[in-house]
Amino acid sequence: MPDDENTGAASGDEPREPTTDYSCAGERHFADGSHLHGRGRLLTADHLFGLAVECLMKGLLERFAGPQGVSRRNSGGSDSPRLWWDDPDTGRRKPLGHIAEMRRVLPLLLDGRPGPSLTEALTRVSADYEQWLVDDRYTDGTHLDEPLLTRRQEAAVLAHDLHLHVQFTGKLP
Repeated sequence: MPDDENTGAASGDEPREPTTDYSCAGERHFADGSHLHGRGRLLTADHLFGLAVECLMKGLLERFAGPQGVSRRNSGGSDSPRLWWDDPDTGRRKPLGHIAEMRRVLPLLLDGRPGPSLTEALTRVSADYEQWLVDDRYTDGTHLDEPLLTRRQEAAVLAHDLHLHVQFTGKLP
């Protein structure tokens, strides 16, 4: 039976509990953002690209930054569906938020990994999404800045390409 696009379950199957999978969510948001971008729905595409970048970067952090204190273990020591990180400035374990908050955590991926393509991708993604807010989904759309939206789309492609590289090779570039 074909999978139901909305639930991921085969038609007629019992619904199952959702599982947090940042990479899978990032791929879905990227594909949907690309689809809308190609149809001129730039603000909604931008929002989905932002979610894609956030999820793809969280997937990379979860996979590669574990030794630096990024995991699904919360401040109380219990498992969580969210990512948590050890903030070196405060010495506390904090939940990993949206892109603007993630900028401080992304360099953990670079520690010991001097790959120029990774450095370029993370720097570009961070810079282009510095002002991106998940709450933009509530706006009226009058703040459309096409050059910024184009750069963000290109940054989302970089994040997606980085993710694909990791999927195929199992390692960072």
